[in-house]
Amino acid sequence: MSQAWLSYEAAPPPWLPGSFFAASLSWLLVTGLTLLLGSTVMPNRFDPLIVTLTHLLALGVLGNTMLGALLQLLAVAAGVGTPRPHALWWRTFPAWQAGVASLCWGFSHGFSPLWLAIGALLLCCAGLALLWHAGYGLWRSPARDATSQGLQLALAGLGLALSQGLLLVLTLGGHISPPFLPLLHSHVLWAGLGWLLALLLAVSQTVMPMFLVTPAFPSRTRWLIPSLLALLAGLSLLLLWQPSTAEWLLVLACIPAACFAILTLHQLRASRRRQDPLWRSWLLATLCLLLTLPLAIAGLYLPAASSSLPLWCGVLWLGGMGLAAVLGMLGKIAPFLAWLHLQRLQPPRGALPRTHGFLSEQTVARLTGLHAGWLLLALAWCRWPAIWQTPLAICTLLLAGAAAWHGWKLWQLYRQVRAVCLARHTDSTLSTSR
Repeated sequence: MSQAWLSYEAAPPPWLPGSFFAASLSWLLVTGLTLLLGSTVMPNRFDPLIVTLTHLLALGVLGNTMLGALLQLLAVAAGVGTPRPHALWWRTFPAWQAGVASLCWGFSHGFSPLWLAIGALLLCCAGLALLWHAGYGLWRSPARDATSQGLQLALAGLGLALSQGLLLVLTLGGHISPPFLPLLHSHVLWAGLGWLLALLLAVSQTVMPMFLVTPAFPSRTRWLIPSLLALLAGLSLLLLWQPSTAEWLLVLACIPAACFAILTLHQLRASRRRQDPLWRSWLLATLCLLLTLPLAIAGLYLPAASSSLPLWCGVLWLGGMGLAAVLGMLGKIAPFLAWLHLQRLQPPRGALPRTHGFLSEQTVARLTGLHAGWLLLALAWCRWPAIWQTPLAICTLLLAGAAAWHGWKLWQLYRQVRAVCLARHTDSTLSTSR
């Protein structure tokens, strides 16, 4: 991307993305409790507990972090400011959290049509408010770099994924009657590729050169997200009109994902900060992406091979690629936001620590290792849930607790330094008035 568009003056107040980041850790804790208290399941992707866990991870954990990062990146990379942050927070944050809670409650209680409908409507309302803020801001922004254009397209993927989720809920409630499985497959494609993968691709073009000191992404990369979304649009139409034909063409969706993985590996190889924990997080995310692709193809063309294949794909995609990238970026973005905001307050010499002082690289590396162990337990749970469900639940709680504890310590240090800065400004003002 063009670094000329980086505009830290337009960044929102730190509490706005920070509230979404904190909520994501809370939902990770809820995920662990759900695993611990839930009954043992069979390896079936349509089991109510597995569907609940999928949406807790996709919407609660990853969704909140992605929305918080999106609000920050819109301002920094595209100059989309937030003139009324409190109003934006009230339009998006409560509705998103209530929507996740209602939807997952409905899934865990026999696919309750009422709770599912409430959850889907709340999520769509929150998504619509965010899309309006981001879409209007991007339309007025002079930024035309690859990251800004990628954000526009990823937001379109989010809108389509939420809309199709609402249609699925209405179908389960008997209000409409479209073909269910084609609609479900289309929803999964748009949520996993059109939203999650597209946003990671857009974010990586800023995060990797900035934090990992990699070369700028090739100019042809800007065509990867448009090609991905055009392919998804064609597959979605085929799924609705010619589902038997479309099922054999779904493998085409793996091509943009494989291109992104190969490109990311090339960038990581050229990085000058291979010792950075973020480098290991991106490497783990990329390897999970590459491993998911052959498993998805096997599950598509050999459905009788193993009932665990769809679960492995979901764990590697959401808990592997998604969670690895999210935890790695949180370890960089959260300290950077704290440092950036305090630096504007002109702290006295020696009062402001470096970004590593807010969250050390050793701490982030330990969290990365804990996540890698969690991922192995999750893959084992997909095959032998009766044996590994309790260990996976405990590891999930440990991961959530460790991340929350370090987030709390970061917040406490931020408040201490901020108090010093404000006290200095108050003393300066009093001295001037005298």
